[in-house]
Amino acid sequence: MDLNGFHWFSRQITDQLAPKISPRYRPMVLQDGGAGEWPMALETLVGALSEENVVITTAEKDALRELLEFCRKPLTYLEQIRTSD
Repeated sequence: MDLNGFHWFSRQITDQLAPKISPRYRPMVLQDGGAGEWPMALETLVGALSEENVVITTAEKDALRELLEFCRKPLTYLEQIRTSD
């Protein structure tokens, strides 16, 4: 994945998952993403999904893993997210 792919993929997964988190975190995720701060947006998104016990698909979790690994963010909270399949 190159940087352009990272930005595109980050936008896609954020648009898909942000509606699943509470209004407490959603504005932060969307604001950071809108400013191009994808590593921060993804980290907040994953933290919110974990804290709020949101269930996502395995494909969504795999996508988040790929993005977090690209920007070298820890996977601690990602591992705590449950999947529905």
